[in-house]
Amino acid sequence: MTHPGAEEAREKLLVNLTPELRRDLRIRAAEYGLNMQDAAASSLNLWYDTPSVPDAEVRGAKSWGVYLPSGGPDRFARECEARRLTKVQGMAQAISVWLTAHPSPTERLVAQPVKRILVGNQKGGVGKTFVASGLAQAMAEMGLRVLLVDYDPQAHLTSRMQIPGLPEGGESLLTHMLGEATKHLARSLVALPHERFGGRLHVLPASKDAFLMDAKLALLQVGRDTCLARALAPLEDSYDVIVLDGPPNLGLAIDLAINYVQRRPGELIDHSGILIPVWSDRSSFDAYEMLHSQIQTHSKMTGAVVDELGFVVNAYDARKGVGTRSFYEGWNQLTVPGVLGTLKDAIEGREASDYQIPLLEHAPDSPQAQVMRSLAKELAA
Repeated sequence: MTHPGAEEAREKLLVNLTPELRRDLRIRAAEYGLNMQDAAASSLNLWYDTPSVPDAEVRGAKSWGVYLPSGGPDRFARECEARRLTKVQGMAQAISVWLTAHPSPTERLVAQPVKRILVGNQKGGVGKTFVASGLAQAMAEMGLRVLLVDYDPQAHLTSRMQIPGLPEGGESLLTHMLGEATKHLARSLVALPHERFGGRLHVLPASKDAFLMDAKLALLQVGRDTCLARALAPLEDSYDVIVLDGPPNLGLAIDLAINYVQRRPGELIDHSGILIPVWSDRSSFDAYEMLHSQIQTHSKMTGAVVDELGFVVNAYDARKGVGTRSFYEGWNQLTVPGVLGTLKDAIEGREASDYQIPLLEHAPDSPQAQVMRSLAKELAA
């Protein structure tokens, strides 16, 4: 969740909320063409006007932050005190009442551009490829048309999907970004053959020339900032979601990807943006600070609004000690953007990578697969 623009006075409310209610609010808000913060404010207004509300389920609630109109947090605190409720119960009641009053419409009320998700973090080995691939698989499984872009020159995603490289006649993404391509980018795509994905999951493989991306793009005199957007634009109408597996650095390539997932005119907050895989360790906190700084710098220099969609804590194992558990709590205390999912350290994920088989095909009933499905359902909103 991204801080609202300066044009509107808002204050941050910190409260605990169950992941299920957070997810359902986000999905329903998107269906009604509302930003999540506006849906939260609407929920509270409805709750204020409803004097008697049954208790809501609050077990498993985690820290959550939302920006309300100025004075909103104080009013909410006073109302909870008057009703002799905890804030966690008050917010749960408010969202539950709003969800009941706003059932899912037959179709979304406001059209949105193609969803664009960069899975990125400058720290290597935190699971960017695993998360990007699993998210794309889960979204395709649920019926969405998904393009998965291997934007990392190391080509881990391409190899883990058993894709030998660009198909015959295909040209690399860099060639299209430089304006040197002679064929449509669709000729470079590979469809995953697994029945589970119904032909809806396509991969743009990495090419060896990606190692030269920063150097070649640095020489591009005109249109460098938007060259990735221009290269992918011809494909956007064919997909519901485009997921980029980002490189493990903060170079020019990642800057262009940040620019690509910026909020477009009329686009809802958090419809597109950056999903950040992390580990429960100090180095991940340091890496996130560097990524966050780059996002902020990019926004100041270009005027772009870039949403940080949330964290995915990968390979978490509470048995690794007090430090691991402490850092995990640290991620959960960062309410903006917040933790969207936790992937436990499990053998199924390692096997899927080693055997070069998609996770949802190798272990469709595993806990990791279920986390990917939950994450996909929330981010598909």
